[in-house]
Amino acid sequence: MKKQNKNILIGLFLGFIVIIAMSAYLLLDDGSMDKPPVVSNEKGISKKSHDIVSEAETEKKPVPGAAHETPAPLSKPTDAGASESTYVSYPETLVELLGIDMNELVEERDAFKSTIIHIGWMDRINEILKNLDPEKKAAIIKNHTSLLYIKDKLNEAYLTGKIDHETFKKALADLMKWHQRSYESILTDAEYEALFEITPDLVDDTIDAIIDQTPDYSFILNQEIPADEVAKQVQGYKLEEVNSHFKRMILDRDALGKQINSGEVTLDQARWTLNESQQVFIGKCKEILTEDEINTIFGSVEALESGATQTEAPKVLGDTDEMELGFKIENPITSIENVTEKIDQNKIGDIKFFYQQRAMEREELIEKLEAGELTPEDIENMSNEMDAVFEDNCRDTLTTDEYQLLFDNPENKEPVEPPAPETLKE
Repeated sequence: MKKQNKNILIGLFLGFIVIIAMSAYLLLDDGSMDKPPVVSNEKGISKKSHDIVSEAETEKKPVPGAAHETPAPLSKPTDAGASESTYVSYPETLVELLGIDMNELVEERDAFKSTIIHIGWMDRINEILKNLDPEKKAAIIKNHTSLLYIKDKLNEAYLTGKIDHETFKKALADLMKWHQRSYESILTDAEYEALFEITPDLVDDTIDAIIDQTPDYSFILNQEIPADEVAKQVQGYKLEEVNSHFKRMILDRDALGKQINSGEVTLDQARWTLNESQQVFIGKCKEILTEDEINTIFGSVEALESGATQTEAPKVLGDTDEMELGFKIENPITSIENVTEKIDQNKIGDIKFFYQQRAMEREELIEKLEAGELTPEDIENMSNEMDAVFEDNCRDTLTTDEYQLLFDNPENKEPVEPPAPETLKE
């Protein structure tokens, strides 16, 4: 979906806060395992046992110095070497907080080049900054893949209870502010504003506003009762216990996504395992909570079991369509739920395949561009051809109504000039 103004930044940012801003149920329906998760193809989170994260673990104190009101400083590792670009930097405080080995970061961050988030972001870089200096583009790639690597480690620390929720949010804000500051050091003011459609002086406030809006408990599905009221009506220790099981389920999903991408498990095996993990969460909720408490938190027992509210589906925000379906919805009035309700899962899987195949082919083009094998003009022409093939495949797969549901976007259509009136004959 087309992003405007500061939504460019918000859209990029939403992809990283999904585990605290969105219910896992939106990610755990029967068809969701056909898509790569937020951190697909990534390394870093080891597959741990299925023992539930204990309440004591979730109550660990924040690491001293982890909470910052200002962004973590830009830094380079001592072993980065003289060949490392001056544009490449690292958030020193977060590296220390998470105990990240800099050699491992440099060695393993390339695995993140194949993620949807990185490919999509580099598509935008190449589209907006066509004549960007190759050294600067290389630095952007290193900084962005470093961001994804660090975010993966941050997820792990939060989901396993090594850091608490507030520390996670503040560290996440620091990470994003560092990322934006790295662009300030690389780009001119004009390039920065063209890329993000926002001025640098507004970025910190935008990030803080997004963080402030994230709920303490993202498993709450009941939209009839404000989250703070839910917290008043259900005892705090019960919410914490449910939250520990919820994070276990998210961690399982994250690990499964990586196993799918590495070929360790098949989609069918993953669906079975993921469903089992979700059923464990549902069972634990029923053990911990009374029926009234379930109704307060989830809206109903049925909503808990189905992982969905009965209210109108929200419109797509940020990159959630790519994360849940595996492709981007271009129709601004179509929700993810509209798609899953009205289009057959096999067709959704086909569109996802076409979309991700195009993304991989574009990634190969980017590599050839960086190697000097292709010119920007070559890339643009070949990319247009890929778009045409993608459109043809989608139209062959979908009915006209289904295609319009996904891709009909008035914002992308050029206004049609009315025909000039014919000259009156005398």
